[in-house]
Amino acid sequence: MQQHDFTYTFTHLTTLLAAEEGARPTTDVAALQARYQRRHVLTEQLSLLERGVDDLRRRIDHLPTLPDFEQVCWARALLAFPNLSFLEVDTDGLRDDVDILRLLLVDTSGTPLYDQLFKPCRPIEKHITNLTAITPEMLQDAPPLAEEWERIKQAIAGRYILSFNLEFDQTKLRENAVRYEVAPLSIIGACLMHAARTYFQQSAYPKLATLCAQVGFPLPDHPQQDAFDRVRGQIHLLEAMADGITILPSAAGATAHDSLSQDDDPFAPDV
Repeated sequence: MQQHDFTYTFTHLTTLLAAEEGARPTTDVAALQARYQRRHVLTEQLSLLERGVDDLRRRIDHLPTLPDFEQVCWARALLAFPNLSFLEVDTDGLRDDVDILRLLLVDTSGTPLYDQLFKPCRPIEKHITNLTAITPEMLQDAPPLAEEWERIKQAIAGRYILSFNLEFDQTKLRENAVRYEVAPLSIIGACLMHAARTYFQQSAYPKLATLCAQVGFPLPDHPQQDAFDRVRGQIHLLEAMADGITILPSAAGATAHDSLSQDDDPFAPDV
């Protein structure tokens, strides 16, 4: 129903209704039949309005989802933290006995605070190289994780750490600490994936690559995508959340394609 039709029908209905409300009691059959006819017209006009309202309701329901404002405030507050850092952890799989291949920690400008490759207990497989951009040659002279543990503890000390799937990173760091018999790390921070899920009001956990494409910072495709790409993606995503951005017009066409790509965090549980 067009706006002018809606307005005309509403005016017509209210006019007829007012007349019917003020009508005197009927005194003959002809007047009664006229009253029945007016009631029928009132019902028809009301049905037209209801269909128009239903159409308006459908249009409202299909409006783009607005971001969760509490998460906007959260992102703005985090960006004001002088000790805010972003973490990326690459592993050689999802098992309980996985080795950590790389740990990258950067500040809000993307400057590395700690970046180190680690020699795993077993050779890495080709699909791991495809997901992480880490080759066997890169790990040939890398130190074992245990030798770097104290430096890692120093790097994260006093830092508020944001990570896309922080729970996974903490779990793998804890499992490796037990395996190598070193003191567990104490990480204070938050999960950007959980916050982004609430911010974008999604039912499932989102992919970092998909969200980065939406906010105008597409990540390279695998196997070119490495930890630095993902950590920069985290920074841009948080900045976009702080500005209330959910999707840029230039990114709208690319989102559908990106949603079909591999997970940008190769070892998130939903892979």
